[in-house]
Amino acid sequence: MPIRPSLSWARDTSLALLDLLYPPRCLGCGASMPSADEPLCAACVRLLDRPLPHEVTAHIHRLEKAKQAVSTARALWSFDAGGIVQQLQHALKYANRPSHGRALGRLMGQALVAGDPTCDLILPIPLHHTRQLERGYNQSALLAEGLSQETGLPVRSDVLLRIRPTRSQTNLSRNERQDNVRGAFAVKQPLTVRGLGVWLIDDVLTTGSTASAAAASLHDAGADEVHVYTLAFARR
Repeated sequence: MPIRPSLSWARDTSLALLDLLYPPRCLGCGASMPSADEPLCAACVRLLDRPLPHEVTAHIHRLEKAKQAVSTARALWSFDAGGIVQQLQHALKYANRPSHGRALGRLMGQALVAGDPTCDLILPIPLHHTRQLERGYNQSALLAEGLSQETGLPVRSDVLLRIRPTRSQTNLSRNERQDNVRGAFAVKQPLTVRGLGVWLIDDVLTTGSTASAAAASLHDAGADEVHVYTLAFARR
């Protein structure tokens, strides 16, 4: 009986052929890159704006639920509509470049400095299983893997679950976003997070509704502290 190639094998083969025909370039300036896994050159990385942690924390704490559930929040870069960070986020979510997620997660890890929160565990914001089947991967889990590679902290993708599908948050108001994710998350194994400090990882923080709802589930399950860390912060 002939062996049928897996979808992941076909996808990886297609990407390899594309890289051969179109050598990888920096998504920011177009400079030639040694590997398609690295989306940005060092010069473009240095140009991107980094929001101050207290600004991101104050932003998410405008949500009443986040005041109790989220200890601090931070983001690697400020979201720039139509700019480099939006191109990165779009490539990560929609252009089938999972390796970008790990590379960007490593940059998130490298940005941490002495005095930043000390955590025990890294948890990505989960996708509902139907959405993950459509996309093929969870971009937040890839960022979490990269952060784990840089920090040495364990990452678990089987603890925090999205128990019901939700609409895209993109065109929703703040109140609609909160309603959309209310009751969407659950902790499968509460003992895994009880008494621990957790890095909660996502790609973009806009109103903070998604991160706040997920953090509330972790807080209710007994997590000692939940620190939100995202690739980008979209002021809204």
